This record gives sequence, C-alpha cells and structure tokens, in this order.
Amino acid sequence: MRMSMYYLLPRFVLAIAISRSSCVVALDVGFYASTCPDAEATVRQAMEQQFYNDNTIAPALIRMLFHDCFVRGCDASVMIVPTAARSSERVAIPNQTLRGFNIVNRIKTVLESACPGVVSCADALALMARDSVVLLGGADYDVPLGRRDGLQSNAWEVNLPAPFAPLDDVLAAFATKGFSAEETVVLLGGHTVGATHCAAFRYRLKNADDGTMDENLRRDMTAACGVGDMAPEDDPTEFLDPGTPFVVDNACFGQMMGNRSLLQVDQEAATHAVTAGHVAYYAASPDAFVQRFSEVMAKLATVGVLVGDAGEVRKVCSAYNK
Repeated sequence: MRMSMYYLLPRFVLAIAISRSSCVVALDVGFYASTCPDAEATVRQAMEQQFYNDNTIAPALIRMLFHDCFVRGCDASVMIVPTAARSSERVAIPNQTLRGFNIVNRIKTVLESACPGVVSCADALALMARDSVVLLGGADYDVPLGRRDGLQSNAWEVNLPAPFAPLDDVLAAFATKGFSAEETVVLLGGHTVGATHCAAFRYRLKNADDGTMDENLRRDMTAACGVGDMAPEDDPTEFLDPGTPFVVDNACFGQMMGNRSLLQVDQEAATHAVTAGHVAYYAASPDAFVQRFSEVMAKLATVGVLVGDAGEVRKVCSAYNK
C-alpha cells in the first residue's frame, strides 16, 4: 500500500522561542510535569499502537508538522476544519492530501480525558511527529513543550515551497523560517520516508533523456503514473525512497546523486553549488544524517510558536474553543 507524504536539545535545556506577540518565552521539556505528567508517555503509547496498525501514518504526521509550522508557525492551525463563515488552511491545495487528522484528534481525546484543557494540539502534534521519527528508526530527541494553539487559519496564507519550485526559491523560503542551506538539505532528507502523488513529478516524465532523471526510472514511472493529468483522488502515489520507504536513513541522498529522485527539488539539490556538498556528505554519512535529521526536526517544531497567553489550548483540535 502506498500513501502520501509531502541544535540538538539536551534534556532540561530550554528552547527559546519568540511568539507572534513578540514576548520572549521559553518552551520547556518539563512544561507539563505538574499539570499532565504522563502526557508524553500517553502520546508515545498511542503512536506505537497506531504505527502497529498502519505504519503509513508516521510519514504522514511528519509531513503534517511541516505544513503546520511553515504557515503561521507551529500552532495547529492546519487542523482547523473550515465552516461556512471561516476559511481554513486545510482546504488549500498543498494541504488537501494531508493525512492523519483523525489520529491527532483521537490522541487529543485521550489527553483531554486525562488532563482536560492542558495539552495543546500544537504540542500533541510536535510529540506525535517526534514519535513518528523514532518509530521509523530515527534518533530520539527531546521536545520542549508549551506551545499554544492558533486562533486563525486561512487558506490564502498557505504558501509552501512546491516540489517543482526552483531550489533557489526553496532555499529562500526555508531561510525566512531560520533554516540554513545545510538544514534545508537535511529536511529534504525527510523524503527518505513516505510517498508522493504522481502529479508532483509527472511533468518530468515527458522530458526523455534530458539528463535529470535516470532513464530506467523515467520509464518505470511513466508506466506507473501515465503522462496525462488526473483528478487528485485518482492520482497514483509512488514511494520517494522505494528501497526503505518506512526507515529514516540516508538512501535518498544516494538517489539524488544518481538522478533517481522523483522530485525536482531533490534532484537539483545534488548539483546546486550551495547544496551539492551537503548532499554528498550525507550520502556518505548514514549515522550523521540520522542524528542531524532529528536535530533539525526539533528545530522545525519551534518555528513561530505561540506561547504564554497567546492563542488558546483547544479542547478539540479541529475547532476553535467556543
């Protein structure tokens, strides 16, 4: 079955974050120590069960964290279900193939039963993404907590870097969120797990022998995807790293260097003057990538967070509190 994906933090050291209300506050690994001491264990136990039932959920949740954090920061705004009166990020085209909202809501319900009104959806998602990395064989890492849930979710604000965008544009987008070129390459390494719809790369299949895609791969993908556009619900998906699609490893970097990446942004990273050296390093350094990926994922989960009195702690992740 195929599905869609699209500073090291020592224990007890605080990750400093600036909220959108311009108040400097610290996220804290022990934030729920007195109010919901079993929060992390509750989330991890639930994630282990979900992964046992369906391992495709792990890459999906990692992708959801990225989509959430890149728009208005890590505030769970992507989870809001639109109404007749209010829009939502969820209906924007890049988010229409996100999966796992029901899993987040299910785990949030468990947290609410144990600690009503305490653990935010933003924190729950950050923990679920971390546990997903670990369940996929990645390195464990601490998640400082204390995020608040956002009070706005607008489809028109969703401007995620597209898989077919020039790499310079992708690097610029990541830089606005505080990520270096090296960190951007590491996050592209997240394509070591999961899959993508053929629509994300079908246009590349029409350029035979252009030197940017291995010809055998192009033929295989043409057979699997076809060359004509399809409705999203009918569009096939293909694993980004077909050898180990459910393992956090460095295989995708070897694919980049061998012209076997499905996505243009990945393929360009192997030859771009700013990123090629990083791709080559991680292609040759499996342990370094696994550790670095967790470090940068930890950083991703602190982008633009709401803290203190900003936002709210939702009772249900898909709706604002009344």
